[in-house]
Amino acid sequence: MNTKEYTKPWRYSLAMLGVSITGYMYSAYGAFFYTVHVGISVQVIAFGTLLFVIWDAFNDPIAGFLSDRTRTRFGRRKPWLMIGAPVFIIAPILFFSPPGVLGTGIAMAFYFTFFLMLTETAGTIVNVNYHSLLPELFRETGVRNRANSIRQALQLVGMILGVSLSPLLADMVGYQTTAIIMAVTGGLLVIYSVLGFRERKEFSEMPQPKLIKSMLDLAKNRNFWCVAFTNFFYQGTSGLLLAGIPFFNKYALGQPDGMTAVLTGAVFVTAIPAIYVWYRLINRLGPLKTWRIALAWLGVSVVPMFFAQGIISASLIGILLGIGIAGVTACIDMINSELIEEDASRHGLRREATYFAAISFIIRLSGLVRSGVFLLLFYFFAFESGENPGPMPEMATRYMITLFPAVLMVGSVIMSLLVRFKQNTQPDDEE
Repeated sequence: MNTKEYTKPWRYSLAMLGVSITGYMYSAYGAFFYTVHVGISVQVIAFGTLLFVIWDAFNDPIAGFLSDRTRTRFGRRKPWLMIGAPVFIIAPILFFSPPGVLGTGIAMAFYFTFFLMLTETAGTIVNVNYHSLLPELFRETGVRNRANSIRQALQLVGMILGVSLSPLLADMVGYQTTAIIMAVTGGLLVIYSVLGFRERKEFSEMPQPKLIKSMLDLAKNRNFWCVAFTNFFYQGTSGLLLAGIPFFNKYALGQPDGMTAVLTGAVFVTAIPAIYVWYRLINRLGPLKTWRIALAWLGVSVVPMFFAQGIISASLIGILLGIGIAGVTACIDMINSELIEEDASRHGLRREATYFAAISFIIRLSGLVRSGVFLLLFYFFAFESGENPGPMPEMATRYMITLFPAVLMVGSVIMSLLVRFKQNTQPDDEE
């Protein structure tokens, strides 16, 4: 069956743009907004994130398992995507619209935590089901790499819009209106993309995976753990960079909030053309070798940022970060797809969502890394909030986006070296 009968790569990829616009806005500015503009402490941010991670222990695996077992005439993923997309629009809007009457105490802490959970839960439903479609819709490695490169390039466009454009819009119209613009645009792109593909009927006709067997197979799969924890360390790094850049811009570089767009733009604008270079490397060296190179590049690139003194030097270093982020981004789902194809070949079951959800769960545990770093910044540097940044906010933010990410990337590279695929199990596209 020809891939074109199922979807066009660009139409499929538009959902990634939509997810990224919204997701990166609240990932990059959620903590900053509630700390600096609302005035709650970093301890509350850390505690709220901890509660979410506990919830996420159930959220991701359940979403993946239910998706793999779903059988409808529309397919396994489409119904979940159509349910999740509207919630993915509403939740972040409410997240960035806290009522002023709640103050900055326990009521605001509950509001922050609840809508963080709701936003992330909607994101889980959309992301697990969307990512699960890549190995299904694009069966041959070269075609899959091409489709993945398009969507990852669009993900970086979404990063630019969500991370770099958000502070500029927020300066003009406020965070609430900015959230409305981003969430509605992102959600509509997801819906448009979902309406443009159909799933493979033969995959829905395969046996439904069993919960206990799936969990046991996951637990016994060495490659799964190595891939998941490589991504865990990388995601911890990227989360710290996204959350830390606004603080770094304000306290280390002494720039107004709007200049955050310059620094993030240097990172993500560079990453878009870099995707093509990594795409060519994947075709030449394969996903696994390219993945390891990209991880090592990013690990080395975070170190010079510690010494940046102005927006120009920081932006030049940001270009190196952008190249590394592009490489890892281009490889992640190609590696995940090889892991899934290896499982399908071994067990005769299609468990894309279960694997993506399990990997996503471990990745989301990296939120604990961010919480831990916020707590360390409080204890070592007395960095509490925008109103009370402590005596050394500059040094605190330099540690936040250089020292901690560098340590995490060492762990990521080491884990990637332990991944071993016996053979490429992805079948050629059938004509």
